[in-house]
Amino acid sequence: MIIQSLARYYDILSGDETVEIPKWGYSSAKVSFALVISKNGALTNIIDLRSDEKKKHPKLMDVPLQKSRSGTHPPPYFLCDKAEYIFGIESLKPKEFKERRLKSSQNLIELDQNEKRVIFVSPRTIAGANHFRLLHHSLLEGISNPEIQIFLKFLDEWKPEESLKHPKIAEYKEDILNGAFFVFDVGGGYLHEKPELRNIWESHYTSQSDDDSSEYSQCLVSGNIAPIARTHQKIKGVFGAQSAGATLVGLNDPAFWSYKKEQSYNAPVSETAMFKYTTALNHLLDRNSKNRMQIGDTTTVFWAENHRNTCETLAHFFLDPIQEQDDQSEVESNDQIGKQDLQTIQLIRDILQKVRDGKHLGEQDLGVDPEKTQFFILGLSPNNARIAIRYWHQDTFGNFITRVARHHLDMEIERNDRGPKYVSVYRLLKATVPRNSTEKAASPLLGGLLMASILEGTPYPLPMYCAILNRVRVERSIDYVKAGFIKACLSRFARARTKHEEDMMTVSLNEENKNTPYRLGRLFAILESTQKIANPNIKRTIRDGYFASASATPAVVFPILIKLSQHHLSKINSEKPGLGVNISKSMDEVMSSIDQFPVNLGLQDQGMFVLGYYHQHESFFRKGDKPETI
Repeated sequence: MIIQSLARYYDILSGDETVEIPKWGYSSAKVSFALVISKNGALTNIIDLRSDEKKKHPKLMDVPLQKSRSGTHPPPYFLCDKAEYIFGIESLKPKEFKERRLKSSQNLIELDQNEKRVIFVSPRTIAGANHFRLLHHSLLEGISNPEIQIFLKFLDEWKPEESLKHPKIAEYKEDILNGAFFVFDVGGGYLHEKPELRNIWESHYTSQSDDDSSEYSQCLVSGNIAPIARTHQKIKGVFGAQSAGATLVGLNDPAFWSYKKEQSYNAPVSETAMFKYTTALNHLLDRNSKNRMQIGDTTTVFWAENHRNTCETLAHFFLDPIQEQDDQSEVESNDQIGKQDLQTIQLIRDILQKVRDGKHLGEQDLGVDPEKTQFFILGLSPNNARIAIRYWHQDTFGNFITRVARHHLDMEIERNDRGPKYVSVYRLLKATVPRNSTEKAASPLLGGLLMASILEGTPYPLPMYCAILNRVRVERSIDYVKAGFIKACLSRFARARTKHEEDMMTVSLNEENKNTPYRLGRLFAILESTQKIANPNIKRTIRDGYFASASATPAVVFPILIKLSQHHLSKINSEKPGLGVNISKSMDEVMSSIDQFPVNLGLQDQGMFVLGYYHQHESFFRKGDKPETI
C-alpha cells in the first residue's frame, strides 16, 4: 500500500504545472559546482552554485537519473557526477592513505597533503574517469553539435595527475573532494538541460530499461508485465540515515532470496513504479518540503491525493502547530505570512469547535471533500543502510482531521499566557525526557505509539503516561504540557467507561468533581499555598519534600501535612484573619467529600491527583486574582 500510494502521488504531482518534480529518466541531485568549458575544450572556471547561507547548501537540480551504485566498479552518471569520475582524483585521511599504500601494490600518485587529508590519483580513479569518458563517447560520438564536441574534447584531454595545477580546482579542493556533484556549462548553458542531449539520454534510458537482459515479471504495484528494477533508488532526507541515502526496498543477503530470485527481484516492482515512488518520496523529504516534519527520531511525511495544498497546510498545523499570537495587532497589515497564519488559526478554531460540538466537518470547512479525499502519513526512521517504517496511516481526510482535533481537545487545559495554545507532538514527546538529561530525544518507541493513538483515536500509550507521570513526581513540578497529556489520558480512559466520568475531565478547576484522588490533589495545592502565605520567603515547600509520596501513599503523608497546616493557619490568622477564614473554608469544602485517606493510589488515581493539584494551583493565578487568594 505504501509504494502504490506514493506512485499514485507521483502521477498527481507530475500533472501539476506548479510543482517541480523530476520526469521519467531524471532525478534530483544536490549540485555544488558548474564546470565552465571554453570553445577549445579547456576548463576556464568553476562556478559555486551553493547558497550564501552560513551553512552552504547545494542547489537542487533535475539531472539524468542517478541510480544507486555499489560494487568494486560502480558506474558513472551522465553529465553530472563527482570529482572521482570527472577529474580522476580522490582524498583520504593521512592514516588511511598510508594503510592503503602499504596494503596495496597499486601506484598511488600523491598530489597534495596536509594534516587532515591526502589528495591523490589511483588506478581506481583513473578507471572511473575512463569509464565516465567512454560512457559519454558511446552516447555522443558522431553527433555534430559543436557543444558536444567541445565537451568530449575536454574529457579526452583532461589529465588527472595535473588536476591541482588548475587554479580553480586548487581553490575549491576541500569542497570538491567532499562528495560534491558537478554539472557542465558549455556555450552559456548547462549541457544536461539542452533539448538535444535530453533526447539522447531519454532514448538511451528507455532502451536500457527494455533491453534483453532485463527481467520481466508482473509488477506488484501496477499489475502489468514490465521490466523489474534490480535495485531501488536511495531515499534521502531521513534524519539519522546515511547522507548518501538509504533504501526502502532491498534484499542484499542470500538468506532473503527465494525461488532463485535475487536482490529486489524477490519483491518485483517495475522500473517505472520504482522511479515513481522513490521520486515522490524524495520530493516529500526535501529540506524545503512543507510535507515533512520531525517527531523524535522519526521523519514523518504526509500527503493527500489531490492537487490542492489545503490538506497539507491543515495537517501540518494540527501535527506541528505554530505559536498562536494572542495580540493580533502585532501582525502588520502588509505581512502576508502573518495574515495566512491568523486565517489558519481561525480555521483551526472553527474546526475544533465543530468537533467539540459533535458536528460533521464538510467541504466548506476543510476546502476538500472530507469523505472522498484520501490522506496518508508515513513515519520513517534509520536502520543501518536501510529505512524502517515506524508507522503508516491511511484514512479519509475528514477522519484524520476529526481525530487529531479530538486529540487537541483532550489536551486542552487551563494555562498561562506563555507558550503555544496547541501542543505539537514533538513538544509532547520532549516532556518525557528528564529536564537536565544529556539525551535530547524521547524513546523512538513512544513516538510511534503516540502517533498511532492520535491517528486511530485509541487510548494513549500507557508507557508514555507513566513516563510523564514519573517526570512530574521526580521533578516535583508540572507545566501545562504534562498536565494536558495526563488530562487527555484520563479523558480517554473515562470515555471507554461512562459519559459522566468523561464530563468530569474539565479544562479548568472542577469543584463538582467528587473523585477522592482529585480532591487530594486540590487539598495538597491549598496546603502548599497556605505554607507560602505563612512563610513568603520559604525556599523549600511541602511540594519539594512530600509531593511524590502524597500522590502515591496519601494515608501516610496527609495527616502530617494537615497538622503542619494548623501552624501556618495560626500565623495567618494573627496577621490576616479574613484570609485565614477563607483558607479554612476552602480546606473544609475540599475535604467534605473525602471519607478517609487511601493507603495508596494506582496509576490512574495518581494522574487524578496531579490533575487536581494543577487545576487548584492554576486557579490561584487567574487574571484578576492575587496569588495568595484561595
